[in-house]
Amino acid sequence: MPPKKKRGLPPGALHHVERKHFKVLFCGEEFPAGAEETRKALEKHDAVGNCEFRFVACAREQVATEIVDADVAVPLMTKIDETLLAKAPILKLVLQFGVGLEGVDEEACTKRGILLARIPSEKTGNADSTAEMAVFLLLAGLRRVNQLAKSLTDRRLGEPITVQLKGKTVTIVGWGHIGKEVARRLRAFGCKLQAVRKSEWPKEEWDFLLYDEGVRPLDELKWIKNSDAVVLCCNQTKENMGMINDDFIGHMKPGAVLVNIARGGLFNREHVLRALDDGRLGYLASDVAWQEPVDPTDPLVAHERAYFTPHVGGVTDMSYQTMGAIVAKACASLQADPWMGETCVVGISPELRYMVNEIMIVNANLPAFPGVTGPCVDFEQCRKRCRC
Repeated sequence: MPPKKKRGLPPGALHHVERKHFKVLFCGEEFPAGAEETRKALEKHDAVGNCEFRFVACAREQVATEIVDADVAVPLMTKIDETLLAKAPILKLVLQFGVGLEGVDEEACTKRGILLARIPSEKTGNADSTAEMAVFLLLAGLRRVNQLAKSLTDRRLGEPITVQLKGKTVTIVGWGHIGKEVARRLRAFGCKLQAVRKSEWPKEEWDFLLYDEGVRPLDELKWIKNSDAVVLCCNQTKENMGMINDDFIGHMKPGAVLVNIARGGLFNREHVLRALDDGRLGYLASDVAWQEPVDPTDPLVAHERAYFTPHVGGVTDMSYQTMGAIVAKACASLQADPWMGETCVVGISPELRYMVNEIMIVNANLPAFPGVTGPCVDFEQCRKRCRC
């Protein structure tokens, strides 16, 4: 006779008693190195009880079948919506291998008591790797890599003439960890830097020793008029979808370089293509696209003044090894303790957002379990109180 569930336990809390496998599902075949690093890291953890870790990486078309008995889902580029979650009765955690959660229905996760989390970029090497990619793309745009390749093919020496980075004004859109790392690197090139974000930061948080112009609100597009290049580092939200449009480009310096290491949904594709065709936009260098994987024959991708890479900004040895270890550690913690171990978020208020155990819980308004009220910040006390 199976053990009786105790009152107040979250779904699947008795998995270490009732089940022989704790399943970690990578939803899709994109970013294969992430799955491999996680699998290797998970092998270093021992599951509690008679349970074993089961690691599965499947094609996107198979996710609906594989998620049925999954404990943890890593979405990658797969859309996680209400329909898919309805097929996952024991799912406890949706953890992105990185930062972007725009494809996950947070409300649906919260409604079902499923934790939704991401891995912040600043301590994993992801921010550093993505910032390095931004510099690479900026140099690719200024140095016109397409034309350089053509000159090599045509056996022409000493052409074309390109643009030097030193002394150029660069505006960074998005002032998070990645934006700051981009600024630190561009400072070494002798660039004049300024940054804009959705809302202004307190002045005490500005680092005037490092950044020339400070941080401006994003609606003050006048600050990009003097920029030789604009680098997009911001999150994609419902509000900024398609923000790189005629209006945005119209505020840019004619012939400027645009770099996108954020998300492809920021593009209004038709407007960007038109701006490249008529010369208002000098060059586009992007690691992301409006649809991924993008069609390489798309007129914008194939444009002579555009250069695209396959969403590899954060795909480096250091960042992937670190993030794989973090995902494995979170899974091991969850399997060992039905109350999430150190990732317990019982009773957190809707306004509270904080990082625990190297991952950041974003749906902090999960309903409190019986007998627990108020923010839970003392993890040891939390575990003691939550035991039934």
